This record gives sequence, C-alpha cells and structure tokens, in this order.
Amino acid sequence: MVGVESSIMGRLEEMVDAAGDRPVIIINPDLKDKPSAQGQQSVRGRADRIAFAESFKTIFCFANTYISGTSYFPILGALTKKKPSEPWVAHQRRDLAGGQGEVYVPVLSTEEKPEGELIKECLDN
Repeated sequence: MVGVESSIMGRLEEMVDAAGDRPVIIINPDLKDKPSAQGQQSVRGRADRIAFAESFKTIFCFANTYISGTSYFPILGALTKKKPSEPWVAHQRRDLAGGQGEVYVPVLSTEEKPEGELIKECLDN
C-alpha cells in the first residue's frame, strides 16, 4: 500500500470515511506522529493526525515485553488484551525447571493500557 517511510494517514482516513459506520480493523498499526525526512508529515495538520490516530481503540493485543535497545531479547514477559471487554494483563516470563520450557505468569491487570515503567516495576517484584 504505502512504503515504510511514507505517511499512511491520508489513505487511512479515506478508507475510514468509505467504511462509514462500519468498524475498521488495522493489524499492527503504527499511527504515532513522526517527523519525516521527506517532509511528508509536516507540522501543519499535526493535531488532526494525532486526533485521528487516537480515535482508534485497541481491542486485541499480544506484545512481547523486553528492555528497549536490546534487540527484543531477552523477552521478560508479554502484555495482552484478549478482547474489548477484557483488561490489559502483563505477564512475567519464567523458565520451567530442567529447561522444560517457559510459562507466563500474570503480574498486573488493569483497565487502561499500562505504561512501561509500571510493567517493569511489576516484573521486578
């Protein structure tokens, strides 16, 4: 659809408008407002882009938890949201005895998506 370095906001807004009242599902969206070397995301319209991005609601999530800057390893746990009516749950990854695999143990449950510091605090305890 659009290259990685291009803004998808214009085309995404067109699709949402065309969908009308029907739900729009986006898989692995990255709708953060980012500066663009090519000038495709200028300062003009920034508030509108942010408001549009914030109009989407996460209804399902599975994301590995790791320390930033470590190339995704070691995996410390996972953050999940099973469905719209379910809470956000942070899980701590633990190795099973004798190298028999791993298990994910819930350490935090909250209605709002938890911030990284809160997750890290729960994983450290």
